[in-house]
Amino acid sequence: MKQTARAADDGLKLSAWLPYRLFLVAAQVARPLESFYSETFGLSQAGWRILAVIAERDAANASEIGRACALDPFATSRGIGQLTELGFAVRRAGKTDRRFAAVSITRSGRTAFNRIAALGSAIEARLLARLSESERATLDSTLTRLEDESARIDAGGWRTLLEDAGAP
Repeated sequence: MKQTARAADDGLKLSAWLPYRLFLVAAQVARPLESFYSETFGLSQAGWRILAVIAERDAANASEIGRACALDPFATSRGIGQLTELGFAVRRAGKTDRRFAAVSITRSGRTAFNRIAALGSAIEARLLARLSESERATLDSTLTRLEDESARIDAGGWRTLLEDAGAP
């Protein structure tokens, strides 16, 4: 008969782990937004992210889009393809190197983006309404620091984390 391991008092508790708590908040507010853009416009999650990026950065190439959306090249290519099929984006060959196509939002893409962004803004406003002005300022500066540190963690990889922690 197998014995079950007892929970360690000093181990990671998922429900209290900051990255998991941040994930839960993001997932819970993303679901209604995803339902809206999926049902209304037939967009995938990658398609929505890419649409949001090209709404902000006209004529971005696939590599820039992939980095901004944290998508792998395959998902980026599929998302761009979806947007062009829906008429939300156009792809133009690069001026100096045809391998680097520029992706731009179309008028119908801008209309779709604005409708989705309005719902996203409503979600954000509802979340922020729970915080005081000083809490919002603290949250903003805290998230900036966490974004910076998470980028350093990502760049260093797990081996660096274990070395820094003195783990064998």
